[in-house]
Parts: sequence; C-alpha cells; structure tokens
Amino acid sequence: MNIKQRRLEKAWSQEELARYSGLSTRTIQRIESGQKAGLESLKCLAAVFETSISTLMQEHNMNRKEQTETATIPMINEIEREAIEFAQSLLTEPQNGKKDPLSKIERQAINYAKTLLNKFKI
Repeated sequence: MNIKQRRLEKAWSQEELARYSGLSTRTIQRIESGQKAGLESLKCLAAVFETSISTLMQEHNMNRKEQTETATIPMINEIEREAIEFAQSLLTEPQNGKKDPLSKIERQAINYAKTLLNKFKI
C-alpha cells in the first residue's frame, strides 16, 4: 500500500494529510506523484499512519519503481508506432511533394511483390 492508498483508506484529502502530518500540501502531492520523499517527511507520515519509516520507504520505493517501469511503456509504443508508420510508408506510394524513402529499384520490387500476392488471393 502506498501513501496515497493509505490516505484514501482514511478518507483524507491531501490537505488533511498535510495538516495532520505537519507537511505542506505540495509535499504530499510530490510524494504521491512518485518523487523521492525525504527522511523527515517519511517520519511525519509514519507517525500519522502509525507504521514504521522502513515500511513507508519500501512502499514508496516500490511505487516509484512501478511508475518508472510504466513510463517506459509509452516510449516502446512510440518506437513501435514509428516503425509501423515507416513500414506502411514503404508499402504505399509516396504522397505528392514527399520524398520516397526507397530507391526506384526497391519501389519496383515492392510493386512486383504486391502484384504476385494479388494473384494468389482467393
């Protein structure tokens, strides 16, 4: 369970948690968004949630790791999307005004392959 989940379990707003812990609302927002929490902040939060600092540190570090791993997924998807767009551009004729990424011979080979594939479609 992370700090946000603990807060929500008690039905507290970020402002309420800030008031109970003695931290600023902005500090609570930063910690919940995955930024590193300082030792003093963790001490205050541990006291409010009646748990140990080490438990909060482990939960917070796990949450930060999950957010980092999640953040890499869109980059992979972006790379994949660019690769798909490039592959599609190879299979379609270039639009007016755009440079063809293929040489004339490569374009002829692709068109010939398309012709052969069309002959075998049922």
